[in-house]
Amino acid sequence: MYDFILPDIGEGISEALLISWTVAVGDALEEGAEVATISTDKVDVELPAPRAGSVAELCWKPGDTIPVGEVLMRISDGGAAAVDAEAKAEPEPEPEAESAPKAKSAPVAAPVEAILAAPSTRKLAADRGVDLAGLQGSGRDGMILRRDVEAAAAPAAVPAPPSSPPLATDDRPEVRREGLNGPRAVAFERLSFSVHTLVHATMTFEVPADALVALLAKLGPEAERRGVKLSYAALFATCVAAALTRHPRFNATIDEERRELLLHRDVNMSIAVATEAGLLVPVVRGLNNLSLFAAAAAINDVAQRGRDASLGRADMQDGTFTLSNTGNLERTTFLSTRPIINPPQTATLWLSRINDRPRAVDGAFEVGPMVACSLSFDHRFIDGADATRFVNDVAAMIECPEAALAAG
Repeated sequence: MYDFILPDIGEGISEALLISWTVAVGDALEEGAEVATISTDKVDVELPAPRAGSVAELCWKPGDTIPVGEVLMRISDGGAAAVDAEAKAEPEPEPEAESAPKAKSAPVAAPVEAILAAPSTRKLAADRGVDLAGLQGSGRDGMILRRDVEAAAAPAAVPAPPSSPPLATDDRPEVRREGLNGPRAVAFERLSFSVHTLVHATMTFEVPADALVALLAKLGPEAERRGVKLSYAALFATCVAAALTRHPRFNATIDEERRELLLHRDVNMSIAVATEAGLLVPVVRGLNNLSLFAAAAAINDVAQRGRDASLGRADMQDGTFTLSNTGNLERTTFLSTRPIINPPQTATLWLSRINDRPRAVDGAFEVGPMVACSLSFDHRFIDGADATRFVNDVAAMIECPEAALAAG
């Protein structure tokens, strides 16, 4: 009998939502055949059978959240009747001869128990300074899970005073408990890691958007003629990508274990997309190498597939910088936010809707289009002076987007 363990499939994932089974108990399996669909890293992933055999047991039902390291299913090696055949073939134990003295067996050293923990859990333990050998895992067969490491690394909770009111119980009719599944469960893990590990610093600034408004009015009809919807999101992304090519520490990912930055040549921009299932951040690769219309088409494509829940796992990987624009959602004026960095990236930028705002021009007040921006960066790797220079270049590109188009 083979226990198929839910594997650690990277990106710091500690659990997965079982969407559906594609096999049933008793089915014959070929190695590599699809057995289940799970939701993890904000996308659906098909799991292949690790070996041939037959399905002996399905350990979970669709809708269950399964921790990495738990037994997903059991596979019999010898076909559907293997279990019965093995049971029938087991011989009766022979009686021991009374005259034969029993040999005294030599003492055997107790085996050293292996530490059951996924690679991502081991890395988390190393980052938090937790000794896995001293932990009792809460997973099946003592598997150490992320929550075990986080509990060991957390400071001891301060007991509540005796007068504290009791917590609300589950049986109150006016209280409904909502679990975290799919994208929100992934966001829970990744954002918690970001806030508790990265040293966030945030700069907020405003930029005149007159030239951006004029450029959209000028190029929008031509883009439409070519079958592309041109939006401010594409213009913003093109401007930011041009600035990122001049500031490699912002277009970078962090190797926490080695305390190093990986500086990327191409801008693989993660684009924040609001969906019914939660926030997704699909990646547009090599955005700095795309024309404006090609960038617009690529952004529209990943955004639509995000809303249709048809993104693949590859669409969510290898981002080097995250851009978030709430313009189409805003019904009031937003002046700033504190965007959370998308690890292992070093920075993220939020932009508002373009609003008419009072501003000073040549010593006089006027009203004109302005965009509010908030940049968060990891202060461990990026200094305030670096961030100021990057902000200056982003503002220059937005004020003169033709320069960004020329850079691309």
